[in-house]
Amino acid sequence: MKKKIFYILPSYNEALNLESLLNKFKKFYKNKNVYTLIVIIDDGSTDNSLGIIKKFIKKNNIKKLIIKTIKHKKNLGLGRALQTGFEYCFSKGNHDDALITMDTDNSHTINVSYKMVEKIFSNKKDIIIASRYQFASKTKGLNKFRKILSIGAAILYKIFFPIKNVKDYTSGFRAFKLGIVRKAWKVNVKFFSETGFSASADIILKLYKYKNEIRFSEIPIDLRYDLKKGDSKMKIFKTIYLNLALIIKRKLF
Repeated sequence: MKKKIFYILPSYNEALNLESLLNKFKKFYKNKNVYTLIVIIDDGSTDNSLGIIKKFIKKNNIKKLIIKTIKHKKNLGLGRALQTGFEYCFSKGNHDDALITMDTDNSHTINVSYKMVEKIFSNKKDIIIASRYQFASKTKGLNKFRKILSIGAAILYKIFFPIKNVKDYTSGFRAFKLGIVRKAWKVNVKFFSETGFSASADIILKLYKYKNEIRFSEIPIDLRYDLKKGDSKMKIFKTIYLNLALIIKRKLF
């Protein structure tokens, strides 16, 4: 049975970015002989996101590149969007398939995602994080305040939840061996318990329990906030609070 690639793309009012991102997928995968499913979770968007996706699908018939859209009636937050995407992919995929989470704002690059996929398919690693703290990482368009906050969060997570080969706990750009995460989800009914921007970090903390069984790794990220159009959906001080609260909660309970 051939292995498949699943992309989970949470999206909220990303009409300015979606067409460009989907065209990048089209260009990158048009000559790749691998079944790829892009799952876009429209988290209650009020712009023309769905219209753009439908128009792209109508104009482009790319064999083995399938786009699935799941619509939330209202905005439920990043955590619920990730949960919807993961659970859909769990129902469709096999153990050795690759599952990637990435943003829909063009800040995450598809060529980096495929490098992570290759590590999954070669059975070298189970979870790969596109990390801001690898030597060759590049970041464009992110202000210094956000960079400092990210470094602070990384230090705190590493102190309280040390995982070999992991430095970037809050990066949402990751690849997973599908069956590894599905197994952890099946034994934990609260696997997707966070609803906000702390949800990405919480997935890693839930998998922390299996740190001696799961092969973690990181690769350099090419983070392109300069290509992002529109305002950021992240509320800085709320996100700081959520991450601090998450560290305390997961350490004490």
